[in-house]
Amino acid sequence: MSAFNQRIQPLRDLMKAKGLDAFVLRRNPNLAWAIAGRAHVPTTIDMACFDLIITQDSAIAVSNVVEAPRLIAEELPSEVTVQVVKWSEGRDPLLPTGSKVGSDQPGSDRVDLGAEIEIIRGSLIESDLARFKEICVDAAVALGNAMKQIESTDREIDVAGLISHSLWQADLEITFLGIAGQDRVHRFRHPLPTTAVVGNRVSASICAKRKGLIASVTRIVTFGEVTDQMVSDYTSIFRVEAALLNATIVGNTFSEPINAAIAAYPANGFDADEWTKHHQGGPTGYLPRDWPANQASTRLIAHNQPIAWNPTGKGWKAEDTVVATTSGAQILTNDPDWPTHELNGRARPLFLQR
Repeated sequence: MSAFNQRIQPLRDLMKAKGLDAFVLRRNPNLAWAIAGRAHVPTTIDMACFDLIITQDSAIAVSNVVEAPRLIAEELPSEVTVQVVKWSEGRDPLLPTGSKVGSDQPGSDRVDLGAEIEIIRGSLIESDLARFKEICVDAAVALGNAMKQIESTDREIDVAGLISHSLWQADLEITFLGIAGQDRVHRFRHPLPTTAVVGNRVSASICAKRKGLIASVTRIVTFGEVTDQMVSDYTSIFRVEAALLNATIVGNTFSEPINAAIAAYPANGFDADEWTKHHQGGPTGYLPRDWPANQASTRLIAHNQPIAWNPTGKGWKAEDTVVATTSGAQILTNDPDWPTHELNGRARPLFLQR
């Protein structure tokens, strides 16, 4: 079975179980998953540049004359045929509707099975997992290479330029880029880069994408004296992360790692309410996060499911991308040239001292 058909088979099984004749995929992350490719043109909107009609024996992409040639040449698997509309026409008239048609979003009298699709694409098939592992390493290395070029006199936007250049050279698109220097790292959990000079510390977070799959990584560089308190605070946030990783077990609910983190914050020198000041992460893959996990999350952690946890506190952040396996969480965003420390048998990043 081809990778495309292997990916789509659970969707076809869902259609059969629901008594559906067809399924319409419309959302960017779901289309990127289906074709293992780029479904977007602008990155700022959820609407994709095509829709995909799935039946038990066919897959038809509906796109316009602008996008169809590129999609056929560069993105769509051979199993997908294409229907083309004028650029001035909408795609909706070509899409099936009614109670025998499912979709990944509500509307047009179709059966909304968006949550079910999210669960299906939450488990990567082996070929996609292999591709994702390469993406994660490339993202971590590209970020690390850029961070090694930073000077304390750089502005946050200069850092953003270095990272953007490094990511694009590694064939990685930028989904999110957060930069904080010494004056902003304690104030904001999602620091979009500004003209502020970074000073004695810079923290950089990325969500980097290739053919739909997204790797999340945070790395930190310091300049000047390193105090014992700095080392203690930074390694302590990784002890909170360790609680998250230890509870990232296939079959656990997503609430279990969150509850473990909530207990780990005060046990490692943070305020008991530290966890309330920023989400702790959650399932990822085709979005930076499908949703932030919380105490009420009842969905189960699936085999081969990408997850990115991101505990924060005292101006420090731990963030890497992992995949849940039957033998525990496997960290994917590894950079062999970045300094590390060992915690619970795992090599975890240290800040790079310049």
